[in-house]
Order: sequence, then C-alpha cells, then structure tokens
Amino acid sequence: MIFAFVLTIAYAIYYAVVIAKDLQGKKGRTNSTEEVFDLEGMEEEESVQVSESGDSFHVGSSGDTSADPIKSEEENAAGQPTEEPRSAAEEKADRIQSALYEAEITSENGVTAPELHELLEGRRETLFKTPMKITRNEL
Repeated sequence: MIFAFVLTIAYAIYYAVVIAKDLQGKKGRTNSTEEVFDLEGMEEEESVQVSESGDSFHVGSSGDTSADPIKSEEENAAGQPTEEPRSAAEEKADRIQSALYEAEITSENGVTAPELHELLEGRRETLFKTPMKITRNEL
C-alpha cells in the first residue's frame, strides 16, 4: 500500500516537471507544423516524353518519331492488313484452356432468387425443406 502511494506521488511529480519544461521551453521559440525537406543533395531529374498511339503508350524518345502517329497508323492499316501478334497472356490462356477437361455441369437442388436471398439473410435455416406432418384432432 505504501509502495503504491509513493509510486503515485512520483508519477505526479514526474509529469508536473515534464509539463513545466514543455511550457517553459516553448515561450522563446515558435512551434511550426510545417515539415522542411533539404533538397540540396538531390540530382535534377530530366523529364521523359510519353506519347500515346492507339491503345498503347510509348515512354521515352524513340529513334523514328513521326510528326503525327495517328496518320502513320492509318497508312499502315490502309496499305496492308497486318496480323497483330498475340500477347503472352493470350498464349498462356490458350495453353491452359487446352489442358482443361470437358465436363458436363448439372445443377442439383437449385434455388430460386427469393430462396437464395432468404438463405443469405439468415431468415431460412437450411436449403432443404423439412417435411411436416400435420395432425389435427388427435391426442
């Protein structure tokens, strides 16, 4: 009991000293919430040209920059039909698709939309309907 009393007084004195130092120290200087960043040592970055053509973007300068990339695309399309190369994602999707087995999907115990909502909202306990035996006027 004495230890708890002494410890409480020590905490009170400690926090009083910390608060007093905080109040005394801030009179002479202003506290600003602004952050200051030193950018002296950083290198100057060069901007990079980004050009858009059709469905893609080209980053950086290329050796054969044309004045109007839209016109050059139209000329290529009108001059000769070119087949676009398949992307890696399309090739991988085709490989995976060919490795899949064919299966017939049959639905069992299907539910209607209102029944599904009841199940999701928790208003209905089970998916299956419980058979009820109604008996009247029997003891």
